[in-house]
Amino acid sequence: MSLQDLGLTADEDSVYQVLIALPSPGYEQLANAVGLPEQRTAAALRTLADRGLVLRVADGLRYAAAPPAVALGAELAAHRERLQRAELAVARLAETYRTATADRAQRDLVEIVEGTDAIRTRYLQLQLSARSTIDIFSAGTPQAVTPADSAEVTAMSRDVRVRAVIDQGFLGEPGAADQVAQSLADGVHVRTVTEVPYKLILCDGAVAMLPLHGRDADVDPAVVLRGGLAHVARELFEQVWGRARPYQELPHAEIDDLDAHILRLLLAGLTDTAVAGQVRLSVRTVQRRLQALMVRTDATTRLQLGWHARDRGWV
Repeated sequence: MSLQDLGLTADEDSVYQVLIALPSPGYEQLANAVGLPEQRTAAALRTLADRGLVLRVADGLRYAAAPPAVALGAELAAHRERLQRAELAVARLAETYRTATADRAQRDLVEIVEGTDAIRTRYLQLQLSARSTIDIFSAGTPQAVTPADSAEVTAMSRDVRVRAVIDQGFLGEPGAADQVAQSLADGVHVRTVTEVPYKLILCDGAVAMLPLHGRDADVDPAVVLRGGLAHVARELFEQVWGRARPYQELPHAEIDDLDAHILRLLLAGLTDTAVAGQVRLSVRTVQRRLQALMVRTDATTRLQLGWHARDRGWV
């Protein structure tokens, strides 16, 4: 394990790690354990002390490491913030570079991105470069781009509005309902449809990224569109968004959270088996809870149950 990524030198890293393992050693014991010349050990100790990572104990002859969670927590947070700012700066520079001249802008109306890593990087760059809106179609199994690659929260911290349309194929994936719940908690506006045309990210209504060969294609390659071509993608998104159903995670006093979750997934079009997988219950338990809700609402069919759930504001 190395702490040099947080700005420590190799000598400082070695001294701090020894101090973590040896509680309050004397200077001679410390120098022997580190295995560095005395001058380098002393220099590393001075720097660590200046940074608040090392303290002298009461007798002034021994040293102790400050608790890592406290001493390095601030360092780590600052490192993350610097990295986030650097990612944003690089993303914006990339977009400026692509539109620096009219000729370049014309050539870059269509950009082909090949390879899983390149697609993932380009997707993240687009999110980080967004200034006002990010619109997303999510379908099926995440491949090149997974939830861990998302920068939606970073974008929303800059007041970027994020909307997502998810389809039944995506909701049927393991853990998808939990991911959607987290997105809602983060502030993403989410709606559902039976099937989206293809995976898509659209930034500021001006730059779109989608699979080159359509919905059922592999991850490689993807295409980035600008200008009028991106406007076509924007119009398509608005049409699908307009007919999609809101996916809400609002608590209701008349129904417990689990039943509300089951109803949301059912109304999104998932089968009993798929719903059971998402809520981690058996199919029989899901069906038993649905039957209890039907009795409670005097519904004789699932369709009537859905109507009552909407009417009562359960979902």
